[in-house]
Amino acid sequence: MGRGASAFWFTGQNGIYGRLDPATGDMKLFEAPEGRGPYGIAATPDGEVYFVSLAGSYLARIDRDGGEAEVIEPPTKNQGARRVWSDSQGRLWISEWNSGQVSMCDPRDRSWNAWRVPGDNPRVYAVYVDERDVVWLSDFGGNAIHAFDPRTEKFTTFPKSQEGADVRQINGRKGEVWLPESGADRLVVIRTDRTE
Repeated sequence: MGRGASAFWFTGQNGIYGRLDPATGDMKLFEAPEGRGPYGIAATPDGEVYFVSLAGSYLARIDRDGGEAEVIEPPTKNQGARRVWSDSQGRLWISEWNSGQVSMCDPRDRSWNAWRVPGDNPRVYAVYVDERDVVWLSDFGGNAIHAFDPRTEKFTTFPKSQEGADVRQINGRKGEVWLPESGADRLVVIRTDRTE
């Protein structure tokens, strides 16, 4: 769920996205521009709200006033965008399930970059950007977590606690990255002040 201004925005993979005003309880639903597939959602530091579509393989910007979604086509077709997270500069980092990449879109000029995640068959699921703007990714194909530093364009890989750990969402706070391993029924933390 992304928070933009005073509303909560959410997606529904069956082809919808919506907005909830917590002050009034008013909820509005909108049809996704290309049908089923809306998946991950995030807000930038300036409150803009974006979602990605797994089935549609696109990024979309939501007009917070009217609710319409504008599709922003990534350069990699059929990449299977799963999750999206904003860094401190408002750049959007996207995990690509089908392509095995992490991509970055800068909404200011609509430029894109993409990097292939290490391993033979990466299946990138979750993405999270920490307070240092390091991008964290879960990889089902490699049973690993990857930390990508955009400044050096290098990956650091951390193996998961056991085979099939399947991290579907990542979150954190200063100095910590939290990894719920749904396949292992465990919660793992990586302390980033110890990995530098």
